[in-house]
Amino acid sequence: MGLVLGLVLPASAALAMPGSPAAAFDDTTVREPGHAWSIIAADGSRLAVSSWVLSTSGDAVEELQPVPAPRSSESPAEVPRRLAVGMGDRPDATVRAISRIGAVPSSTGPHLVMRNGDRLPGRPDLVEGELVWRHGWLGDFAVDLDGLRSIVLAPDAPSPAAVDADVVTLANGDRLEGFVVELGVDVVVERIEDGSSRRVPFERVARIDLVVDSQAGAPIRMWTRDGTSIALDGLRGTRGDGDDDESRLVAFSRRGGVGRGRSEGVVFARELVAVAWRPGAIEPLSTLDWTMSPHGEAMDRSWIPAPVRIDEASPFGAATIEMTGPARFEARVPPGSILSASVELPPLMRRFGDLKLRILDGDRERWRRDFSAISPQATIAIPIETGRLAIELGPGLRGPVQDRLRFTLPMLLREPASSE
Repeated sequence: MGLVLGLVLPASAALAMPGSPAAAFDDTTVREPGHAWSIIAADGSRLAVSSWVLSTSGDAVEELQPVPAPRSSESPAEVPRRLAVGMGDRPDATVRAISRIGAVPSSTGPHLVMRNGDRLPGRPDLVEGELVWRHGWLGDFAVDLDGLRSIVLAPDAPSPAAVDADVVTLANGDRLEGFVVELGVDVVVERIEDGSSRRVPFERVARIDLVVDSQAGAPIRMWTRDGTSIALDGLRGTRGDGDDDESRLVAFSRRGGVGRGRSEGVVFARELVAVAWRPGAIEPLSTLDWTMSPHGEAMDRSWIPAPVRIDEASPFGAATIEMTGPARFEARVPPGSILSASVELPPLMRRFGDLKLRILDGDRERWRRDFSAISPQATIAIPIETGRLAIELGPGLRGPVQDRLRFTLPMLLREPASSE
C-alpha cells in the first residue's frame, strides 16, 4: 500500500468499502463541528470529515490510522479503510470529489482563462517583446493564442455579451471587435468588415475575450485558494512528512512542457480547496434554466423570485443557490443524473424558518423533509431518472414564514461523454 498524504478520516465515519453496493454516507455529520472537508461519493452522498488522505499512487483516498496500541497475537490488526477515486470506469470508484467546507477560491485579481477551463491567476510581463504570464507555483509561460480564452487584467471590467468576434476591452471602456491575431507589446485586432488592422499597446488593455471552442478536460481538476483551477493528468500524495496534515504536499502532473508552465510539481495541502475526479461528470445546478410556478398550497402568490446564485467562484462551478418559497421550481436535466447537494436554512432564517422541501423525479416524489430550527440541515443524493427535476418549497406548520433554502455545492452527477 502506498504512503499517504495526511488528512485524517474520523474512525466513526461510515465509509463503504470498494465493491460494496454504495457509499451511504451519514448526512448527520454536516451538523457536527470540526469538519473541514466534504467528500462527495459517486452515488451523490456526502460525508463531512476533518481531513483526508491521498495515496502515493493517487488511486485512493485512505483513512490514516493512529498508531495502534500493542496487541496480543490473538487480536486482529487494524487495516486502514480505502476508498477508490473516480478514475476511468472502475466499478469500485467511491469518491467523485472532495471540497473544503465553506472555502471559495479567490476570484479577484488578474487571471487567464484557457480553452480547457483552466483559470490561472498571476500577472503579465513582456520579455523581449513576448507576452509572458507569471503564475505563483506553475512558473512562467508564454501566452499565445492557441488554447487561450480570456485575459482579464482589470477584474472590474465587464465581460462582453455573447458575440461572434473577439473583443478587446480597453482601460477607458472602449471595445475593439474582430479577430485578435497578435499578442505582445501590442495587441493587433483584425476587423471583420474590411480586414483592416488596429494596433493598441498592451498596457492599455483591460481584458481580452476570444471566440474559441472548448477543449476536452483532463481526468482530474484541482482548485486552490489563490483562485487557480487547473486540469491535471495525475494527482498523488507524497512521501514527505510535515508538522501537520495541512503542511504536507501533493504532487501533480499536467499536459504541457517548456514554455507552457511546469508540467509537474507539488503544492501544499493547505492550499487545496477542492479536487474532482472525472470533472466532466459534474454539472452545476446553477447552470440550469428554471421554470417557476406557484406552490399548490399558496396559489395566490403573484410573484416568485428566481433562484439566486451566490459564490460564483465555488469549486466545480457549482455556485450556491438560494430558493424562496412557497413555490415550485422545475428544470430539465440529463436523464439518469444524481442530484447531490447540502441543504440548509440560512442562519438568519433559522429562528422563524419553517418549510417543507420535496424533490420530484417527473411526477414521482423522491424525497421530502421538514426544515426548521430543530432540523435546519440535510444532504441529498437523489437519482433523477426521467430528466424532469422539480423542487418544491411548501409552507410549514405556521404557514409561509421565512421559506428560503440554501443549496451548497449543488450538482448533478452524470456519466460524462466519451470524449471527457
